Amino acid sequence: MGALLRAFWGMIPLTAIALPYALISWPLLTARRRRRTGIRHASATAAVDVSTATLGVLVVFLVVMPVGDADTSTLDLVPGADLSAALADDGSLWQVIGNLLMLCPLGALLPIRVRRLRSLSRIALTAMAASVLVEAMQFVIHSGRVSSTDDVLLNTLGATIGAALTRRGWRWLDLPPAPPPIPRQVRRTVCESPTLRMRVPRSVWDARYAGAGHPERR
Repeated sequence: MGALLRAFWGMIPLTAIALPYALISWPLLTARRRRRTGIRHASATAAVDVSTATLGVLVVFLVVMPVGDADTSTLDLVPGADLSAALADDGSLWQVIGNLLMLCPLGALLPIRVRRLRSLSRIALTAMAASVLVEAMQFVIHSGRVSSTDDVLLNTLGATIGAALTRRGWRWLDLPPAPPPIPRQVRRTVCESPTLRMRVPRSVWDARYAGAGHPERR
């Protein structure tokens, strides 16, 4: 538990600060979208977008937040070495769980809004690229954390698991295709159409107006 608090102690106040902003942004974004898509769809998409943005900001802060008084970072490129140390008797299992859950919510939410990511393989590749960027940033800024290949694997696995859990609901917020517009129907009569009137023989016009009280036939 002590290792967990040392690694994630700063996330508690940051989360407490971010939640009110998220709760305020949700109805504002809903009100902006409701005229185009309806209140239910606007509220659902706004909730997913605000949650994704909030989680992304928290992940960035978690990456750049220093751990303890260390002013340097450790690089471990041997697969399995960091994981074995964490699972040892004197290791920290919470560190493994934290890496597994770090990108899991983003992996669950992104396919709902981004159609190109609606594939477990694409989610895995995207999460791997993001995790490599995160580990490289941790090593460059010397935040006192360990940048290892095991963290990349755990982050990728967590995002893939999150995407698999929401796979059935990926199309939940998709709007149905709009029906094609119906062309405006213009009703024309023989008298209203000059073209048709020119094609009618003179005898037909004479028979139509004969005896009808037309001033020209009196």
